[in-house]
Amino acid sequence: MGGESVKRTRFVLALLLGLLLSGCGALSSGPSDMPQRSDLFQLSNEAQLAYESGEDAKAEQLYMALLRKTPNDPEIWFRLGNLYARAHRPDAAADAYQRVLSINNTEHRAWYNLGIVRLRQGWAAMIQAYGNSAPGDVVNGESGRMIGHLERMPGLPPVNRNDPAPKK
Repeated sequence: MGGESVKRTRFVLALLLGLLLSGCGALSSGPSDMPQRSDLFQLSNEAQLAYESGEDAKAEQLYMALLRKTPNDPEIWFRLGNLYARAHRPDAAADAYQRVLSINNTEHRAWYNLGIVRLRQGWAAMIQAYGNSAPGDVVNGESGRMIGHLERMPGLPPVNRNDPAPKK
């Protein structure tokens, strides 16, 4: 029985060694499906430069390419949200900020920007309610008062109540 035990131990050791060596092979510096850090860094810089120079379509393409490679990077989602907010795409901006928060729910910048986007959406909805209701209607009076409060908030531009709401 001693021989069987030695053979079994040698087999297990050989199996473990084979697994370890195959695992090391996967960690080698050969071709890999994982994006290289330098490629991601360059892509990120290109996206930021495009954003800063006002090339929104190019910046969006580059940020989306980054997200295909690193889909759970909250900073890229945050930057994309900023791009969408600047491009007057509030629903897309809110979605991007909420993606940040699903990854890191303590990201205070995303909470703040999401709040600003939602305030602006609420403001636009109040303008629509006011413009589509008849004078003397309860909704007309309440939405008019709400617009008055919102107009006094910093960060929201004054509005002519007869203008249509900003586009989404």
